[in-house]
Amino acid sequence: MVEGVKAIEGRESLRIEAAVAEGLQLARQAGRESPTLRDAVWELLLEAADPLRRLPNRERGWLTAAARAHWPDYVRNTAEEFAGAVGAERGGPVRLRPTPASAAAIDRMDTVLLWLPRAGGTNPRRDVAILFGLACGLRVAALRQRFGCGRRTVYDVRDRGLARICGWLREASEVCRALD
Repeated sequence: MVEGVKAIEGRESLRIEAAVAEGLQLARQAGRESPTLRDAVWELLLEAADPLRRLPNRERGWLTAAARAHWPDYVRNTAEEFAGAVGAERGGPVRLRPTPASAAAIDRMDTVLLWLPRAGGTNPRRDVAILFGLACGLRVAALRQRFGCGRRTVYDVRDRGLARICGWLREASEVCRALD
């Protein structure tokens, strides 16, 4: 019984470390020279919002998404670029249906979404909604109006939520403890 619990904890630690490593790489790509754990977590939250947008709806998902979901990243990215170029030549903006998210991005999204409840403070529902809303690209004004708080409160909730997640990650993973 104890061995099973240790195996589960070991797998979870590996998932955390793999996700944080990807988050650090995303932070470097975003222009941060020496990213911190907070930068990695924020980039992972930003990345987690993208697969949610790319998941197909239930009615038509089985028709086309399954066929393209297993395409290599190069093929999917090239297809998106080609469709954008063709639309630009025709003189108008093209509204493309996004290609399905990669399996690795969906796995990271699942991992990061499990971290979100750790971001809650005195008002956990509001805190998590604000943090993930910002990561999904919602405007601060919309969040202020929805939750009846000020601009500074929105940013404070984000900062405290990220700090809570980072604190939990440092407790859960040796690799995260070594990061700033």
